[in-house]
Amino acid sequence: MVESLARMYITGIWLEAILYGHHGASRKTLLFSSVVQFSLATAHVIISLLELMTAFATSASAADNYFADPGGNELFVGGFFVYIVNTFAQELLLIWRLYVIWGRDFKICIIPFILWMLHCIIASIAVSGFMLATATPLTRNVHSYGLAGWGLETGVNFLASGGIAYRLWHAGRRTAVLTGRLNYKASLFIIIECGALITTCTAVMFALYAANKPEGLVGVGAATQIATTSPLLIIARVGFSMSKRKTVTTATTFSTLPNPLQMNVNGASYTYKDYPLADISAGGSGLRDTKETKIVIEA
Repeated sequence: MVESLARMYITGIWLEAILYGHHGASRKTLLFSSVVQFSLATAHVIISLLELMTAFATSASAADNYFADPGGNELFVGGFFVYIVNTFAQELLLIWRLYVIWGRDFKICIIPFILWMLHCIIASIAVSGFMLATATPLTRNVHSYGLAGWGLETGVNFLASGGIAYRLWHAGRRTAVLTGRLNYKASLFIIIECGALITTCTAVMFALYAANKPEGLVGVGAATQIATTSPLLIIARVGFSMSKRKTVTTATTFSTLPNPLQMNVNGASYTYKDYPLADISAGGSGLRDTKETKIVIEA
């Protein structure tokens, strides 16, 4: 146990570095949110590196004590604040996508938004508890508020991701009447995968921390990178899929319509010689020149 905690932190930070390298840019409309989250993810990687350098400056046993008693540790507290702020941004971005995909109906976002605000308050209180020099991961206030914060985070991600998935599933069923198949399958799968990824990560940390094991905090670095990747992947994939579907549907609609019919009609024209009406009725030669009527239909 003495050296295992330090080794776990090394593994966790190594995994964080791998996940950090897998971030990618999304569309222009997401540029601002991407810059904010990428900046936070980069800051956390730098802080994690500084923590490793400080922890292993003397020995492995000192490193274990460094991570076991983080109270008053400015690097640890700073890294944890970066983690929760990045999580707040991830959840708010997901709620925004829920708002957009439901036709900008704010009512559907009320519960997730309330949970998000509670999460912001409670998680901030939990991290602030580490500012005391005597604080440990199992200190009562830190522990209880930390568990509550992770529970609220799970609730926000579950409701927002579930709301997006349901909206796409419902839209897919409606369009299936015309296309004969369920649309938006790829978007549904990516939402389920990303939602399950971040929820599983949070649930594992929650379970370890609830069992009074300080190892529950080891995955904070990886969770920071997952919090950055998951919503951007969902939003970029859903937006790309819906745009592609709209383009394909429009092109298909126009390609299946028949070409417009063009009709050139030359009406019959009659030319009468100028005879008195009485002469015609008496058997006069009312000569008439007639042009043939033609109807031409071009497809």
